[in-house]
Amino acid sequence: MEEFFGNQLLFGEEILNRLHIFAGPVLDRLMVAITVMGNEIFYTLLIPLIYWCASKRIAILAGGSFLVGTMVNDALKDVWMNPRPDPANLVPNINELNEKYIPRNSPGFPSGHSQSAVAFWGALAWYVGRAPLVAACVIIILLIAYSRLYLGVHFLGDVLGGLSLGVVALALYIVAVAWIRKKHELINRYALIAAALIVPYLLFKFLPGHEQAKTLGVLSGFLVGIILEKGRVDFNPGGVPVKQLVMILLGLAGLFIIKAGIKPLLPDVAAADFLRYWLMGMWVTLVAPWIFVRFGIARQER
Repeated sequence: MEEFFGNQLLFGEEILNRLHIFAGPVLDRLMVAITVMGNEIFYTLLIPLIYWCASKRIAILAGGSFLVGTMVNDALKDVWMNPRPDPANLVPNINELNEKYIPRNSPGFPSGHSQSAVAFWGALAWYVGRAPLVAACVIIILLIAYSRLYLGVHFLGDVLGGLSLGVVALALYIVAVAWIRKKHELINRYALIAAALIVPYLLFKFLPGHEQAKTLGVLSGFLVGIILEKGRVDFNPGGVPVKQLVMILLGLAGLFIIKAGIKPLLPDVAAADFLRYWLMGMWVTLVAPWIFVRFGIARQER
């Protein structure tokens, strides 16, 4: 890998200087907005909104792909620990963007934004399958990837690595989901719940760290909520716009109370992050839908 990371085309600042389009502050702001579409907070908002207001199936499939892809990306970053571009080697304007937007204490390879974009938008394109949406998802993936180069926060190799690994992970995820959907009815529900609790926790113990704790915690809670919701709550997403707005406001309020409100009450350790994000996953797929159905904001599936 030393020879790979030493390749100046893939891991040199000069290529970033050449790829940058010097079009002024308007394009700078546009690229920042596009890169936000690859941030954790963006998916934290989008996946619940799809689950509550559009399609549980699509939210589960695309959300699951995103969470698995994020877990893989965090693990690979910790393996290679490759640095990000040095602002001292970037030309004016790019070095300013780098210093303003570069994540601190986060290795560069592979690009998390690029890999997550493939995981989520690629899964969305695959499972929805409509040509206009597929085209839109491909454009979004490429724009998010380029925004990381434009802002000077990733090398070209980071972004290409994120895209490539994202495609591989997505392909494996699609195959695994197809197998699980064929076999899950043969597996006892309580065995599924146990697996959704135990496997992410064991991975967390094997892959320690705050970021892995968050991803694996929310993945575990997300899956347990999905299993318990079916046959008990049977929440039906959608409804009239006013009720959808109420679900969004109540749902997001509860989500951020868990995310930020209880954080000061817990110790600053990875296990506390695992618990907090586990509760977030359960809130999205089970607790909030139960509240919506219980108080007549949403209907049950027939």
